[in-house]
Amino acid sequence: MAVAAAGVIWYLNGGGHRDSLGDATLAGARQTKGVVCLDVAGDFSGSMNDSVDTRNEALALLKPFMAREMRPDDLLTTVKFARTASLTLAPTRATGLMRAAESSGGGVELGQDTYFIPAIKALDRGHDKDGGSCARRVLVAITDGEFADDVKQLVPLIRHFDRVYLAVPDQESGYRPTLFAADARLAAVVTDGFDDAEALSLLYGKVLAAATGQQLTRR
Repeated sequence: MAVAAAGVIWYLNGGGHRDSLGDATLAGARQTKGVVCLDVAGDFSGSMNDSVDTRNEALALLKPFMAREMRPDDLLTTVKFARTASLTLAPTRATGLMRAAESSGGGVELGQDTYFIPAIKALDRGHDKDGGSCARRVLVAITDGEFADDVKQLVPLIRHFDRVYLAVPDQESGYRPTLFAADARLAAVVTDGFDDAEALSLLYGKVLAAATGQQLTRR
């Protein structure tokens, strides 16, 4: 499910205005017939402290976009992670997102190392408990991507998703964290940079457009 198949996404055009999902719509016929599941994993390790507010603001832009543009039964699920992980929003249908609030998810253990595997397993458990199925399942992780996971254990979990995206603060698109640059089995993981909540929200829109086979355009 290549990002290029999503169609055109506009670029920031200056003039003091930053485009965001609040300005966006999905155009064209939806190609995916079943449920699209968007999973969002927020890295809460110490190195990502400066991005917590940005993540929250982008999520606030994502919810009304999904409620407006996605099928009512499409799902959003969120998790926060560091050394351990905790689900913060169980799989929630787009039609109910404006009434849904993330929980604290309990304590997430901090430590010298950050692990991605607990986040994926927490998301898997959330979907298993929900009992639904995803025609397309995509994951966006807001992270610097510097993980200490065992690659042999990570690779089969990554394959639970049709596509995985790393949203890396203050990096150029295509930047590859060490783990993802070193192992060819993770070459399909897409990396993209962002510098504020508006840019991160547009990444969410691009991901959803790729999942539905539509185009992200300005309303």
